[in-house]
Amino acid sequence: MKRMTAIGLCVILLFAAALPLLAACDPQEVPEWDAKAELTAAGVELTFDAVEGAEEYRIYHSPSRYGEYELVSTQKEPTYTHEDAYGYFRAEAVREGQVVHTERLSWETETFGEDMRVFAPTDDAATVEADIAAAYEASGQFSEARYAAFFKAGDYGDLALEIRYYMTVGGLGAQPGDVRVASLDVPAQLSNGNGTCNFWFAAENMRVTGDVNWVASQATSFRRMQVDGDMQLTAGSSNSWGSGGFIADSAVAGTIDANVQQQWLTRNSAWGAWEGGDINLTFVGSAAGSPVPAKGINGLDTVTVDETPVLREKPFLIFDDGYYVAVPDLRKNAAGGSWQGANDGYTYIPLFDFYVARSDRDTAATLNAALDAGKHLFFTPGIYDIAEPLQVKKAGTVVLGCGLATLRCADENGTAIMYVSDIGGVKLGGLLFDAGAHSENLLRIGDEKTGVSHAADPIFCSDVYFRIGGARQCATYVRQTLVINANDVVGDNFWVWRGDHSYGVGWEYSEYTDEDGNLVTNGNVTENGVVVNGDNVTVYGLMVEHFHKYQTVWNGENGFVAFYQSETPYEVPEQSAWMSEWQGVSYNGYASYKIADGVQKHTAYGIGVYFVSRGGVYVLDHAVEAPASGGISLHHIALALFSGPDGSGIAHFVNGHGDGIFKPYQVQKKQMASFIAGEVTM
Repeated sequence: MKRMTAIGLCVILLFAAALPLLAACDPQEVPEWDAKAELTAAGVELTFDAVEGAEEYRIYHSPSRYGEYELVSTQKEPTYTHEDAYGYFRAEAVREGQVVHTERLSWETETFGEDMRVFAPTDDAATVEADIAAAYEASGQFSEARYAAFFKAGDYGDLALEIRYYMTVGGLGAQPGDVRVASLDVPAQLSNGNGTCNFWFAAENMRVTGDVNWVASQATSFRRMQVDGDMQLTAGSSNSWGSGGFIADSAVAGTIDANVQQQWLTRNSAWGAWEGGDINLTFVGSAAGSPVPAKGINGLDTVTVDETPVLREKPFLIFDDGYYVAVPDLRKNAAGGSWQGANDGYTYIPLFDFYVARSDRDTAATLNAALDAGKHLFFTPGIYDIAEPLQVKKAGTVVLGCGLATLRCADENGTAIMYVSDIGGVKLGGLLFDAGAHSENLLRIGDEKTGVSHAADPIFCSDVYFRIGGARQCATYVRQTLVINANDVVGDNFWVWRGDHSYGVGWEYSEYTDEDGNLVTNGNVTENGVVVNGDNVTVYGLMVEHFHKYQTVWNGENGFVAFYQSETPYEVPEQSAWMSEWQGVSYNGYASYKIADGVQKHTAYGIGVYFVSRGGVYVLDHAVEAPASGGISLHHIALALFSGPDGSGIAHFVNGHGDGIFKPYQVQKKQMASFIAGEVTM
C-alpha cells in the first residue's frame, strides 16, 4: 500500500487560516457557522456557555467519545485550549459546590453533527454497540433517521456490528485492515427471512475477522471490505429471497453464499468459494483465482466480464492526524481490487477543502455558495430539502455523502435537485435523490449533448440512488429521473426507483379523506427512469424499476453496461393505458431497455427484466428494443415472471425474438444467450 505522507496539523491550520483571505478574493464566500470548537495551531480552542454565578468550570478530557474522561483543568473562564485537536471534552459549571450545567464539546461532533459518530479503539465497546443499536432501533424502511459510524484505525476486538436502513459503517484507515471488527450483520427486515426490501445501507473500508451476514437488495453497497470468514447474502432458507446487491473492491477469504438471491453484481473482488444465486449473477473484473460458478441454482448461466473497462473506485474518508478524502486512481481494463499490490494509488484531499454539510443548518443557498467558492461537498447524514438545483460547475469537484444523506426536492423546486455541468473529473457518491411535488429531473449531468470528451478524467457516480414516492404521504412527479448528456460518464451502482409500495404511490393522482378528515393525495407519476444521451457512458450495476414508460432509454454511442435489473410497473390498470409505438407500429407496454434506432455501437452484459402485475391483465411485448446494427452486442438476457393474472407476461426477449414467459407458468425464468448484430443465440 502506498501510504500517504501525513500533513502536520500546523500546516493544515495555516492552510485553513488562509481560507478567509482566499474567499475574500472570490465574490462568493464560504458559509460560516458559529463554532464552539475551533482548530488552532495549539490544538482545539473550546468556548462553552457562561453560567451566571458559576464559581469555576471543570474541564474533563477523553481521547474519544466513549473513552475514559479525566480532569484536565479547573478554571474561572469559559474558554479552554487543549493540544488534542480531535479529543472529546466535558465542561461542568460549578456553583456552591454543585454542578449546575454540563456541556459536551468536540471538533468532530461540531463538524459532523450528532448523526455521524466517530469511534476509536479507546472507546468502551459495550457503549459503542449500544450507540449503534439505538440507531438500528430508530431506523425503518421509510423513516427519516440517518446514521453513520466511522472507526479510527485499530483493533475493536469482539465488536459486533448490526445495521439496517439508512445506516453506514466505515473504517477511517488507509487500508481495510487498519480497522478490525469481529462481525457484521444485516438481518432480513420482512417476515420469514424475506430480504427483498433490505434497502439503503452500506459498509466500507473495514476488516471483519469473522463472518458477515449481508441480507441485501437494491441501494446497498459493500465496498473496500476484507472478510476473513464467510459471507451470507440471504437469511439462509429457501424462502429468504433478496432482490440483488453489490460487492466491489472487496476480498472474502471464505465462501460467499448467495442462496436464493435473485441477482447480484460482484465487481473487482476476490473470494474463496461461491455458492447459490438465481437469475442474473454478473461478475466483472474478478481477481485471479476467484471461482465463478457456471450456473445459478435454477440453471441459468452466470455472466463473466474479465476486465472492468474504465474504473475509479468511490472516494472515502480517512483519518491520519487529520481528516482527508482519499480519491483512488483511474484504472483501465482492471481486474482485482484497488488496495492490493500494484493497484494502489490515491490522491488525498484535506477535509478543509470540503464544505461539510449538515441538514440541521444547510440549504440549497449555502450549498451553492460553497460550490461557487470552489469547495468540494461532504454531506453528513440527514435529509436536505433542496429548494433550487445544486450547481456543480468546477471540474474535479467531489460530492460525497454518508449515512444515506438524502437530497429531497422541495415542493417549490420544479426543476431538479442537482445539475452537473459538462466538466470532467466530478465524483458523486453515497447520495439518495428523493422526489418532491414536481420536477423535470432529479439529477442531470451535462446541460445538453455536446462533442466534449472527458475520456482523460471521466465523471464518476458511485452508490447514487433515486426514489420517487414511497417515503411520504404526498403526490410526486418526475419526468426523466436521471439524465446523462455529458460524454464519458461512469455509473457504479445506481438504483433508480419509482416506489411500488408504502406511501404516496399510485399510477395516477388520486385524493381521499382519511379517518381524521384530512385530505390525502397519492400518486407517483413519471415518464422515464434513465435517459443517456452522452457517448462512451459506462454503468456497472444499473437497476431501474416501475416507471410509466421506458425504464431506460439509451441514445448515446458506445454505451457499456454490466448488470441491469428492472421490474415492470406493478399497477398498470389495463393494457390500453400502457402502449408504445416503435417504427410506426403499436406495441404492448414499453421496453425496459430501449436502445435508440440510430445507435451503432452498444454493449451490455447480464440484462434482467422481470414482470409483476398486482391486478390487471397486461403484456410487455419486448423486454429489450435494439437496432440490429453490427455494433450492438447484448449478452445473457434473463426474463422472470414473479406474479400476475393468467394471460399476463413478457412476449419476447429482444424485439420480436425469443419466446417469452406468461402466466399460467410453463417456466418462470428463462434466458437468451446473446443478441449480436441482429443475430439471436438462445
